[in-house]
Amino acid sequence: MFGYVKPCKPELKVKEFDTFKAIYCGLCKQLSKTYGPLASLTLSYDFAFVAALSLGLSDQCGGFRKCRCVANPLKRKACVIPSEDLNFCASTAMLMVYYKIKDDLQDSRFWGKLRSLLLLPLAAAARKKARRLYPETDQVLSEVWVRQAVVEQENYPSIDRAADPTASALGKICETLSTDTRQKAILSRFGYLTGRYVYFADALDDLEEDQKRGGYNPFLARFSNRQASLQEIRDYAVGVLNLTIGELAAAYELLDLKRYKTILDNIIYLGLQQEIQVILQKGSHSNRKKGARQQTGVWSDHE
Repeated sequence: MFGYVKPCKPELKVKEFDTFKAIYCGLCKQLSKTYGPLASLTLSYDFAFVAALSLGLSDQCGGFRKCRCVANPLKRKACVIPSEDLNFCASTAMLMVYYKIKDDLQDSRFWGKLRSLLLLPLAAAARKKARRLYPETDQVLSEVWVRQAVVEQENYPSIDRAADPTASALGKICETLSTDTRQKAILSRFGYLTGRYVYFADALDDLEEDQKRGGYNPFLARFSNRQASLQEIRDYAVGVLNLTIGELAAAYELLDLKRYKTILDNIIYLGLQQEIQVILQKGSHSNRKKGARQQTGVWSDHE
């Protein structure tokens, strides 16, 4: 995924931060163990969140142990003990990396395509192993990749239709985190809304870049039939994200968590909103740079 689902660190207690870091490091270790040391470079906060959610729902948790990290081999860090939950998250992460690289091959410019071509053999090898372990997950993501490509090629103006493939994929992935029928239904809805949030957060983050290069963006497509300022489109996107967070939080409250609730509460109620503000600040910084260039005559009028 994209790294938009993370805790609000200043609001975490020290023990909560240490626990989340141990889950993050444990997932990193699992990636390296199963898919090789380079796989740890694909680690994202989004899948650390999925790992925390999976472990939080599980009847048992193996606990933690001290491990050495390649980034800092002299210091031993606390890591959650390897488990099926972590292996599933690591494998799903590698499958998503593979399909993201395939997507970049279609959408990127020359240097982006070149980078993707260089990474594709490694990603394809990891995908082959992950598909062998979790064939249903690979099938879900394969179908999503095709559906998402159709949406972008057709330039659909419906934001709901644009977000549906990504949201559906995460809904099906989260559904597998429990065997209880009621919890599976709740997780399906929760995962769907989380995927929707991630898709829209990424679209908001890419708004200016997509406008400049003419790439597909659901919010730009939504206003394609009339003139609208970038600020108006951005305000609309923030409103959509806030509504999505509200629905997501309602589904989250129905989950039967056995551990890590305070950490997950922090992510849902503080972290998601914090990421929106981070994206908006990046856009504001870009606008300030643009204004400075216009004042010096370097920025052309049509930009």
